Amino acid sequence: MNGLLKDSDNSLVEQLKTNEIETFDSLFHKYSEKLYGFSFSLLKNHEDSKEIVQEAFIRIWEKRNNIDSSKSFKSYLFQISYNLIIDQLRYRLKDNEFREFLAGYFESEKIELETRIDCETIEKKVKIALEELPEKRRRIFVLSREAGLSHKEIAAKLGISVKTVENQITLSLRHIRQKLGKDILAILLFLSIFS
Repeated sequence: MNGLLKDSDNSLVEQLKTNEIETFDSLFHKYSEKLYGFSFSLLKNHEDSKEIVQEAFIRIWEKRNNIDSSKSFKSYLFQISYNLIIDQLRYRLKDNEFREFLAGYFESEKIELETRIDCETIEKKVKIALEELPEKRRRIFVLSREAGLSHKEIAAKLGISVKTVENQITLSLRHIRQKLGKDILAILLFLSIFS
């Protein structure tokens, strides 16, 4: 199992096509939490968000032989989930009370729910935004979000205070959000992955 977790998504998708349940479990463990966070950021409902995750992975299993392993699996998975979320929102929009909640939640922002989320495009924008950060700030952000170090571990590693680490990460997140502009769905996806 540990070996599988280290494999690339492309390799895992190829193994999935041979009906490897262990590979399916690896992909589930790798993405289920982020997918739940993404779903919850839009639906604001724990049960519905869990169902989105389950349904998305059911569809991955059912369509495993048709998945193109040369393309981003994460992007494919989030696109399936996004479509399921839109279906759920459409269903909810039949409820007047939910329509009022949704209008308040998105306030004055004009959001086109049919917009397709392209994870790869968002990731490229985030990468460009990261490259624009001062070197020290970028290093702190990478150690936190990509290496998974705690604020205390980063502070010890770089010889700075925990407060400095917190401030630098806050500034990094603010810069990246600004670069994503007013695309609320892109920002929510970013937050579900990096926050």
